[in-house]
Amino acid sequence: MEMVKFIHTADLHLASPFQGLTKVPGQLWQRVYDSTFVAFQKIVDAAIDERVDFVVITGDIYDGERKSIAAVNFFNEQLGRLADRQIPVFLCYGNHDFQPVTATNQSLPANTHVFGNQVATVDFKLTDGSRVAVTGFSYGQRWIEQDVAKQYPIKGPVDWQIGLLHGAPYQAGADNHYAPFTVAELESKHYDYWALGHIHKHQQLAAAPPIVYSGIPQGRHKNEAGSHGYYLVHSQGSRLVPEFKPVAGIGWRTVNVNLDDCQNQPAVDRAIAQAATADAAGQLQLCAVRISTSQPRWRLLVENDGLLSHLQARLGMRESIDWWPYQLTLAACAQPTNLPALDQQYWDRAQAAVFTPENLAAVIKPLVKHQPLYDQFIDHQDLTEFKQRAVDLINERENHQDEN
Repeated sequence: MEMVKFIHTADLHLASPFQGLTKVPGQLWQRVYDSTFVAFQKIVDAAIDERVDFVVITGDIYDGERKSIAAVNFFNEQLGRLADRQIPVFLCYGNHDFQPVTATNQSLPANTHVFGNQVATVDFKLTDGSRVAVTGFSYGQRWIEQDVAKQYPIKGPVDWQIGLLHGAPYQAGADNHYAPFTVAELESKHYDYWALGHIHKHQQLAAAPPIVYSGIPQGRHKNEAGSHGYYLVHSQGSRLVPEFKPVAGIGWRTVNVNLDDCQNQPAVDRAIAQAATADAAGQLQLCAVRISTSQPRWRLLVENDGLLSHLQARLGMRESIDWWPYQLTLAACAQPTNLPALDQQYWDRAQAAVFTPENLAAVIKPLVKHQPLYDQFIDHQDLTEFKQRAVDLINERENHQDEN
């Protein structure tokens, strides 16, 4: 079997606004704004350094159908760098940057193939003579509810076939707005690799063949914490092996800090800074800090936002900022539940039944009139805060009843 090596990336969201950041000093704001660009530039650097055979980009290159001039120019420049090294690029558009694709509205370098709004396959040869086929399509509208994967052909007479699909696994009872598919359906095509886009957490849905979400290269809000990057895919015998490579320069994290042993303000500052920067590995850390303490003075400083303002003011005077607190809250309860009348087993069952993406979406949808905002919620929902807030409210009610 001939050798092949390529990069799989998706969901670049170039020039995407970061959410949840206020009162950010200028030098930090610029670094945050540039981070989606820097992440993609690192991917292009890797493609050149690794001398890959090609690059695939599976949708949501831009954050919306209205693309900024800066983002378009930057993307074209990076594709041009790949063109200078004779590295082909195969891309499709997703639900955020959906558009009708015609021969006249794509002003990209000649090395770049843009898939149209119907499923199509590109067949080409590598320098060693091996044949590769890439199959995909671009969104022509924001929502695609039909199972487009059905239209993908069975693997043809090639050495390697890669499928590009921007979509989400089918979920019973859900809206399924994003080209829903099943893993079994993709496996039935006998492709060698599925390069997925849309889900922002990198993950493999299957191993043989690899069915892989590359995730977003740079997380943009607190629900996109964790490691972000791309996949370098290379052949081993008759199979393709994906290797995750992190590139995000900014990380989001929630840190828990106990201030009971802190007797003065410098001790508080050190405790929070140490928790915020632990294992940062050179990343700028954007932090939500949860404070637990029995000391009234520290609790008051958190409640009136005095501690948050103090930390932001001190950090804002630095030339180099390695962490930034965007939120400080008091930890409302130390235990999962504090309800003497509630059997834990029944609570766990109720929690699993109530806190589901489908139920949460049903509640939010009537409240969000602007469709892109609803799409953004569906893309990035995280149930952790909703669960914790529900527990806090129940505990507050029980405590109030006990006092009465």
